[in-house]
Amino acid sequence: MKVKRLLSGLLALVMALTVTILPASAATTFPDIQTHWAKSYIEAMTAAGMFKGYDDGNFKPENQLTTAEALALCARTVGLDSSTTMDISVDYFPEIGAMLNNDQNWFYQEFSICLATGILTSSDLKNLYQSGELTRPIEKEDLAIYLVRAMQLGPMADRLTSYPLTFDDTASISADARPSVYLLHVYGIVEGDQFNDFSPKLNVTRAVMATMLTRAIAYMQAHGTSPDLPEYTDYAFRQGVISSAIESNGIIQLSLSSDLTGAAIGTITLPANVTIYENNMVTTASALKSGRHARVCLDSSGTAFAVRVSEALDVFTATVNGIDGKNVAVTAEGVGRILTMDRFTQVQVGSKTTGDFSIVEPAANYTTAVCKMDDQGRLVAIQLTGGTTTTEGILTNYTRTSISSNASTIQLTGFDGVTRTYDIPSSATVTVDGLNDSLSSSLKDSHVLLRLLEENNTVQSVSVDTKSNYVQGIIKSVDTSNDTISITRLSNDRNATYDVTSTAVITYEEKTTRLRDLERNAFVTILLNENDDATLIQAYPSSTTTEGTISERTFGYDSGTNITFLITQRDGTTVSFTMDLTDPPVVVRDDVDSSLDKLRVGDEVAVTVRYGEVSRIEAVTQSVNLTGTVERIIQETSGYTLDMLLSTGEKVSYAVDSGVPVTQNNKAVALSSLKPGYKLGLAVNGDQIISIEIQQAINSGNRVSGTILYVDYIEDTIYLRAVTDAGGEEMVSIAVPSTAAILDASTGASLSLRELGTGNIIEVNGAYNGTMFQATVILLQ
Repeated sequence: MKVKRLLSGLLALVMALTVTILPASAATTFPDIQTHWAKSYIEAMTAAGMFKGYDDGNFKPENQLTTAEALALCARTVGLDSSTTMDISVDYFPEIGAMLNNDQNWFYQEFSICLATGILTSSDLKNLYQSGELTRPIEKEDLAIYLVRAMQLGPMADRLTSYPLTFDDTASISADARPSVYLLHVYGIVEGDQFNDFSPKLNVTRAVMATMLTRAIAYMQAHGTSPDLPEYTDYAFRQGVISSAIESNGIIQLSLSSDLTGAAIGTITLPANVTIYENNMVTTASALKSGRHARVCLDSSGTAFAVRVSEALDVFTATVNGIDGKNVAVTAEGVGRILTMDRFTQVQVGSKTTGDFSIVEPAANYTTAVCKMDDQGRLVAIQLTGGTTTTEGILTNYTRTSISSNASTIQLTGFDGVTRTYDIPSSATVTVDGLNDSLSSSLKDSHVLLRLLEENNTVQSVSVDTKSNYVQGIIKSVDTSNDTISITRLSNDRNATYDVTSTAVITYEEKTTRLRDLERNAFVTILLNENDDATLIQAYPSSTTTEGTISERTFGYDSGTNITFLITQRDGTTVSFTMDLTDPPVVVRDDVDSSLDKLRVGDEVAVTVRYGEVSRIEAVTQSVNLTGTVERIIQETSGYTLDMLLSTGEKVSYAVDSGVPVTQNNKAVALSSLKPGYKLGLAVNGDQIISIEIQQAINSGNRVSGTILYVDYIEDTIYLRAVTDAGGEEMVSIAVPSTAAILDASTGASLSLRELGTGNIIEVNGAYNGTMFQATVILLQ
């Protein structure tokens, strides 16, 4: 109730103090100005509502203005509408009240405008109050600074490097005030007195103020001055560097490129009636020059109604000291600065991720910022690097990968239902319930928060929360009459029903929603309290698709039947998917039914996750356009000659330059490592080999050996983790016909295929038939 009364009082105060600058009408005159030199200016400003007379009917033109009174008049000069004034006043009321200790409250509205429009900074206002300057007469040179900012010319004054003044007392004008005095003089707002003096230390009278305000407002009206306040506008916009501006019959085709990347972002049609601003003043289409920055303002129908033009952006690199909300503290060339992000600021985190300021993580510890400022001193774009990102999920698997260190691999099922794999280096900091600890399989089903280096996704820290009770699953139903949600739990495929508390936070794709709007079969993560009631429900669609390129493939994660693919997405980030060979997803490669073992590094894939598991992979081979088996390699002076039998049955010979890249499992290997019997994928342009991918590097063309990953007894197929000549591993699909002999190497006893299983070491004799190895003899070691 107290808050409501406070707000009501504030709104009443704002309404009472709101002043709109009106065109001069019938002049209000005063007895004491009839012969005064400023009579016409005083009458113009009283008619506009800027000044009032005193109770005795006089104006008292020689009375001095306090700094607070002068600032109030400067705020009114900006010319904001009453709605914007109200919004600004409400937003700044708490800050100003605390700053001024609830003193000078009759000027709160005007002080709010001063802060919102750049006439003052918060520290300026605080210093003026604490020093007592607000209640003292204002000097003329100080008024010059505030008035220039009110006219939206402050950034122009800050950019001036030359401001010659011809006043006889120029030497007595403070250095900080000279650019502002120069602009006011050039634009006819101030003149020298009869002695050609500016008199910078002269206390400003009501007559002098009326004169300067009249001229300033006339100038602003003549030039269509319009303040640009990001937080108090909601129009859509497009912005970038001007590539070209082509005019035909009054219509302009404006082409822009990205401020962040330089890539073309398209052409915008500017109608003949579009208003173009430069320095917040109306200008002509001649301002649309290549290399300048432009923000095109769009109405609700997407039509451009205005363009804000800036000179070429000022670009500098800075060290990031910290981030507090929208403010970024940086140091550039030894000078500390606070840069503010607003809704117009374009943000890039790392080399790929772009968006607005909402993608910035204050705790990410970014180290470097490339900052791009317009000529109004606004942060148009910022590129943050060297920081970290976070990801979270429920721990579903843990494997220690090094006996001598704490290096491990974990799987997290994210709130979107996608299970991803992360390598945890021994250098990563691990905390469990806030205490330094180590990872173990006992932490399964706990909530985990990872912090990763943005540059390469290396895990820096792992925070495990075992005290919070999370469950994940698929929605079966919601009952809004009883406020319950029923799910099929992901961990055990059992159904469970939970009461939903009245204060529960419910989201769908990270947007707040209601229980009744959650859809059946959506994937959910639920946080339960001590009574097993749902206090947080995060829902996502039942099916998600991740697109990217296979950059790595590994086998046997956590158990011998698993295969893991690392996918590099379009934005450079990587995710991993682990699948069980005993229950593989549907695989389509180049529009042909395929299998997991046929997927190769370099394939472009779309991985569909449904109900928390990979259900389908669609792959397209991109770089490799020929496959075959090496028959002979001849080393020449300039390189190698490679004789191959292609998969089509054709025999070919290629001259291979020593600089041709050769990869295996997305890692560079030497060209000299190729041997007869290797199966290769070739990227060929004409008769020239561009690159070589080793697809199978087996010891012999008629013999393979290794560890069984999985035996498909229905298809009579063994998936073998075979050892290559290069010491790496390759998965080989082995077809076991009924005629194949299976023997125990130690006893010579005959075996059936069903007596072989995951983890057995075997040696297989036979030959390749396409991509399948046809077994004739299998020896169990």
